[in-house]
Amino acid sequence: MSVTTTQSSGQSDDSISANAQYFLQHLQEYEKSVAELDTYRTIHNFISAKVAGVGQLLDVGNGGVFCYDASGVGTITAIDLFLNDIPADLVKAHFPPNARPQQGSALALPVADGTFDMVLMVMLLHHLSGHDWRSSWDNARKAMAEGWRVLKPGGRFLIVESCVPEWFFSLEKPAFRILSSLTRSIFSHPVTFQFPVRMIEDEFKQKAADVRVHAIPKGKHILQFGFKVLSILTPVQLFGIEVQKGN
Repeated sequence: MSVTTTQSSGQSDDSISANAQYFLQHLQEYEKSVAELDTYRTIHNFISAKVAGVGQLLDVGNGGVFCYDASGVGTITAIDLFLNDIPADLVKAHFPPNARPQQGSALALPVADGTFDMVLMVMLLHHLSGHDWRSSWDNARKAMAEGWRVLKPGGRFLIVESCVPEWFFSLEKPAFRILSSLTRSIFSHPVTFQFPVRMIEDEFKQKAADVRVHAIPKGKHILQFGFKVLSILTPVQLFGIEVQKGN
């Protein structure tokens, strides 16, 4: 859902702070959307099937919200930039008993190499925006590399992400700075930047032979900048990118 206390070369302190403050302030609102929005029910079903039976799961960018059935997992470590700031009563009420919060950065995970059976990133990569589209992609690549680092040999990496078509991406790239300024002036939601699924897929094909891309159907509504909008009004598509790490 967001990124962290460690600054990358392309992500400003303002961007980090904006993500932290927004998602902390809108935690319960976002949790309600995940519970009620038809698109998130589809995502919930998809992820729940993929994480069932996993022993040790790392949920990066968790944001205090679990959009999957956590009961099918052994233990869950949920990492995000503001989890230490969530009141203890909310953690107790909203975190599954097998999950523990840990504050940390998606760009520099506070976790040893080869620790987890599965790494999960749900709607995270597009929040790692930088000063332009290239630094935004550098941040996304760094987050993916960090997730890969802490994954055990033979483990699985699952990314669920909202992606844009290639044609939209070609328009989005040169307009990044203008769109970012408009977003900041109109919305309280932090700036985001979405990529074609091909870029994420190709990134993992450099690391592993087993890379699978699953299209996840959108429901009638989807969240855009924190607002509920009709899915037909946006070119965004949802994908699950599943990667098996070699032994």
